[in-house]
Amino acid sequence: MKKAIIIFAWVSIIGSIGDGLIAIYCILLSVFQSSVEFNITVDQLLKDHIYFLYWAKQVAYLVMPHSFVNWLFGLPALVYFPIRVVTSVLIGWWVLRIAKKI
Repeated sequence: MKKAIIIFAWVSIIGSIGDGLIAIYCILLSVFQSSVEFNITVDQLLKDHIYFLYWAKQVAYLVMPHSFVNWLFGLPALVYFPIRVVTSVLIGWWVLRIAKKI
């Protein structure tokens, strides 16, 4: 059980690195491509610029209500991804502390 908790924690922490890279990529797109605005949605970013990750939306439809997925993917990417970074790091850190007590 402890090993699974530690793996979950590190996947969460390492995943936040990927989210941070996506946020940085979004900023660079917004700065250097006039066709990309700072308020680009998660859906537009994935569909138009990081298309190899667009499958995540289909997975989200399988595990969450459609209205929630539509709302989530409609959020501005530069709001969504920084929040994901912070929450993933906090969850990973919290779960590592729990594993340490086991």
